[in-house]
Amino acid sequence: MAGLAPAAASAIDGPAPAGPVATTGDYQDGTYIVVLKDLPLATNPATAGSSMAKVDTTSSDAVAYADRLRAQQDKVLKTVAAEPTYRYTVALNGFSAHLTAAEAAALSQRPDVVSVTKSTLRQLTDVVNAPDGAPAQPDTDVSPDLLGLRGQGGVWSQLGGPMSAGAGTVVGVIDSGIAYDNPAFAADGMPAAPATWAGECETGEGDDAADFPAAACTDKLVGARYFVAGARSYGLEVADDDSVSPLDTDSHGSHVAGTAAGREVSVEDTSGNTYDMAGMVPGAHVAAYKVCYDFTDGTAGCAPEDSIAAIDAAVADGVDVLNFSISGDPESYQDPVDLAFKNAAAAGVFVAASAGNSAEDGVTVAHVGPWQTTVGASTHREEDGPVPSIGAFSGRGPVAVDDAEQTILKPDIGAPGINVLAPYASDEDGPNWGYLTGTSMSSPHIAGLGALLAGAHPDWSPMAIKSAMLTSTIDYANAESNEAFVGGTGFVEPRAFLEPGLVFDSTEADWDAFLADPSTGYDLNAASVSVPALGAEPTTLTRTVTNPGAADATFEASFAGPDTLSVTVEPASVTVPAGGTAEVTITVANTGAPVDEWQEGDLSWTSGETVVEIPVLARGQESDGGEPDPMVERVFGTDRYATAAEISALYPDIDTVYIASGTGFADAMSGSPAASQGLVPQMMTTPDGDPAPVLLTKTDQLPNATAAALGTLDPSNIVILGGDGAVDGDVEAELGAYGDVSRVEGANRYETSANLAMMFGEDVDTVYLASGDDTAYADALTGAARAGSETAPVLLTRPDMVPAATAAALESLDADNVVVLGGEGAVSETVFTAVGADERVSGGDRYETAVAIAQEHGPDVPLVYIASGRDFPDALAGSALAGTEDVPVLLTKPGQLPSATLAELDRLSPERVVILGGTNAVSQTVEDRLNEEYPGWVG
Repeated sequence: MAGLAPAAASAIDGPAPAGPVATTGDYQDGTYIVVLKDLPLATNPATAGSSMAKVDTTSSDAVAYADRLRAQQDKVLKTVAAEPTYRYTVALNGFSAHLTAAEAAALSQRPDVVSVTKSTLRQLTDVVNAPDGAPAQPDTDVSPDLLGLRGQGGVWSQLGGPMSAGAGTVVGVIDSGIAYDNPAFAADGMPAAPATWAGECETGEGDDAADFPAAACTDKLVGARYFVAGARSYGLEVADDDSVSPLDTDSHGSHVAGTAAGREVSVEDTSGNTYDMAGMVPGAHVAAYKVCYDFTDGTAGCAPEDSIAAIDAAVADGVDVLNFSISGDPESYQDPVDLAFKNAAAAGVFVAASAGNSAEDGVTVAHVGPWQTTVGASTHREEDGPVPSIGAFSGRGPVAVDDAEQTILKPDIGAPGINVLAPYASDEDGPNWGYLTGTSMSSPHIAGLGALLAGAHPDWSPMAIKSAMLTSTIDYANAESNEAFVGGTGFVEPRAFLEPGLVFDSTEADWDAFLADPSTGYDLNAASVSVPALGAEPTTLTRTVTNPGAADATFEASFAGPDTLSVTVEPASVTVPAGGTAEVTITVANTGAPVDEWQEGDLSWTSGETVVEIPVLARGQESDGGEPDPMVERVFGTDRYATAAEISALYPDIDTVYIASGTGFADAMSGSPAASQGLVPQMMTTPDGDPAPVLLTKTDQLPNATAAALGTLDPSNIVILGGDGAVDGDVEAELGAYGDVSRVEGANRYETSANLAMMFGEDVDTVYLASGDDTAYADALTGAARAGSETAPVLLTRPDMVPAATAAALESLDADNVVVLGGEGAVSETVFTAVGADERVSGGDRYETAVAIAQEHGPDVPLVYIASGRDFPDALAGSALAGTEDVPVLLTKPGQLPSATLAELDRLSPERVVILGGTNAVSQTVEDRLNEEYPGWVG
């Protein structure tokens, strides 16, 4: 077996036009793709396919209808002198032919012709090896682990194992062919192709027939075809070192097919390193459709006519998934290749396509139709949980159509695409493997995962599969990648997409309505919202959500975004029956941003631990009075760790991050004032005096959300709060990858709080004293916001005695004022007297104590945070932020807003109200009550 191969050269340049070219209006002599009006077999009601049934091409009805389409094509072809290069009847109704400029112009005026599109050679969307000479990081070796597929408890094991996940599905790859002898495509243990499979194994043309023997097709590689007539219509001939057969000599097609559906294979490089590679669905079948070649004139590429012929054949053959890692038209929703994919998707085929590699050259994202899933290329790391970022070359939005028609978000999603290890073309020494980089490499990750989902949920449509992927993503490591026009909805997360909670489905009729008027495309039932031309009145649109689960579920809507973008949902709480649907209305308005500025936020529906999130993008006129009433905001994540990460994103520039246990809160609550001031051990302040967010961790494991936040925040200093029992050495070692780590700790919580207090120096005016008892955290948490705004520490005490460490800190600090937080049940009168306290701030319960603490603020405050008084991690992460902003934190019961809290909100009259945590912490009922009162406070 050969070792890892060097990178192969790939198609880069298309052919130059030869000789003078005649023109007529917008047309010139050349090869054209002509699309006719009648529906193709894939979408004709009598023959159409679906997720549960393949396109019918052999019945008497299908044969008769195909004859009718050819007769229509003959009628059109009789008006021109050309012979067709291809006729299309399955995924497209039309033909390709070499036309004069006059013929093309004349055909474009016919009522039975939908479009006449000039064809140009397309390229494979890879850039060989890593950009900028970056070191190779094997991806198909780590992708199954990185994405949670492999191993005990992984997605494969949930679906019966690696050979069962996606079993019975066929992944079609339209590319440069396939290295049939690579072990990644071995047939051992594979079942036969599905009974519905109608594909063929073509050998080749002339002498090249020997390159691809009939026995090359097996139970793994169930189909292989090649298409070259389109390229020849340009006057091109295939180079001698290529093959007019399904054989891959370029390596691109084999690499893509292996990434999507390669078998589990261990390979060894020349240094003896072993990599356990696997595609996304090792048990799926593969069908290869070769359309890309090297040519005798030194050029290389893929003719769109050949690609459409391949789509036509693949749909007729019965593929479940298609991957297309070939460039496309970034400036039109009507590209004929993409229209063929539209009809394939309508017939039940999931389509993944590459976003393009020319962002650095100013070329926008390709494959812009909403019926396909367009994939950006991301970095990846071999560690516990992905911390990805989008490559600089990866195609970006908005789509390059008229401004008013930028109603479709592209790219859709990101997946690993840099330094990907996968099969290469074989050579005289045997099978090879190597690295490639590009959106060509990210797209097959999504194609393979689409097959995995299709196998798990055979009744799901391609758009349901797409939606499940898009709404369950995770964030990237940096702010730029997290812009929807750069990274789509996020980085794919298979561990969350099997049970997505809700899906946004759409059909051919929806896509046709979109194509009829793309300016209203924001109403398409997609897992995103893009409104490029807001008017003076708010824009209202609808979404139909489908619950694919087995039980009824209630979802609460919330929006997080800039103050100048108003997004509201009616109803805010929606119950969707199992297998049923519900309609929601979304209202979008600009409340203060420049007209030409794209704004972005995230709209979420939450049910228990399930979060369904879609991006909302909008620009346009500022609303002139028709805007909806102001609404409270909510900052939350899927758990306490993710909520703390979301809160950290609200900070301005930071230099330091505090890390505390998410299960034992005492260290973090006494650390919040220090975090508000950005204090660092031995330094006393951060270099710029910036505040520090508080992130949470498990004792022995750094959560993915925390790791991702650290990657985004990029701190210089990381301060661990508490000893090894709170945050152990393994986590401390992990943290070292993100910044310089120090630790503030003591023998217990009281000593830790004392050591934190000493970081303020010996010249403090006020010290706050709160109970360190597990049942009385709330007073310290809400008090920490006040203490942070005053540059004052919070010390902890036992309810009935003063710990020695606390007493020593009080003596050393020698503050002018000692303020006790909470009533006598929290901090006894005995303790009050022992420490010589000057004041007690308290109420009848924790909610009233929070109100009493907030009394330092006058009315018309800019912001109030609302957190649960029952479960404290959300308030804990928010207290440091509130201290930084000099605003109060008030508490609520999870399901009921206390009267004292409501009265204080009325007094404070805040401009903004932000709930910390999800609906399990602060219910939708409380949010609704706040929204009822909120309009009366603002202004």
